Amino acid sequence: MEIPLQAQVECTDGICGRSVYVLIDPLIDQVTHLVVKADPSPNTEYIVPMDVISTTIADTIRLRCTKAELEQMKPFVKTDFIEEKVSI
Repeated sequence: MEIPLQAQVECTDGICGRSVYVLIDPLIDQVTHLVVKADPSPNTEYIVPMDVISTTIADTIRLRCTKAELEQMKPFVKTDFIEEKVSI
């Protein structure tokens, strides 16, 4: 499944935000979560497990949860983000 970034994200009860990051488990080298930046202020970013993603198309990701359920997911804290350095 392709996960487009900066795509509109829809919950079962409407548009909820945009996709901003994917999280990869380096031990298995697989995408495990999507980070969704909520539309309403304060624009909290939530960590969404891959199994919550229903479908993805060019610029839209559909989730199997409501906006209220999304808001109960763990918030993404950028200090937890580990960036891999690539040598060229």
